[in-house]
Amino acid sequence: MTVENLEDLYVEQLRDLYNAETQVQNALQGWMDATQSDMLQELFADRLKQANRHISRVQQICSAMQVNPAGEKCHGMEGLIEEGNAYVDESAANPARDAGLIANAQRVEHYGIAGYGCARTYARQLGYDEAAGALQKNVDESAEMDERMSTLAEQLLNPEAKEAEVAA
Repeated sequence: MTVENLEDLYVEQLRDLYNAETQVQNALQGWMDATQSDMLQELFADRLKQANRHISRVQQICSAMQVNPAGEKCHGMEGLIEEGNAYVDESAANPARDAGLIANAQRVEHYGIAGYGCARTYARQLGYDEAAGALQKNVDESAEMDERMSTLAEQLLNPEAKEAEVAA
């Protein structure tokens, strides 16, 4: 797609975010399987539900614009997920892996916060107030998920990884 104006950029960003979330859906199951922490598995399950909501909102926005959300490859998310998958492959199943998995998941979350925030701003500037509201929900949910991840990492996963190191 050639971007010639703000509306083109907005559509390109929506397609990018749609693809990013579908990649997240695919990656999360593998990351859930790789973790030892029940709490992290639960958090990843919640993140999977969040991805489904985000995809649904982007689909609704695109449908209202009569735009197909598919067709864009999100190379940024692809790189983040490849990095997370490589981390799983290169690490042992232990508390440090869980701490690293949540760090990778937070990188994914930060990408979404930035992307949805930009798309929301474009929607506002283009007068798509309903879409801007839906995209703001995605920003808010992503920020809340990031906070939950930080809390879990700081209060449980990182200390467990440290204790495992001391015990070794």
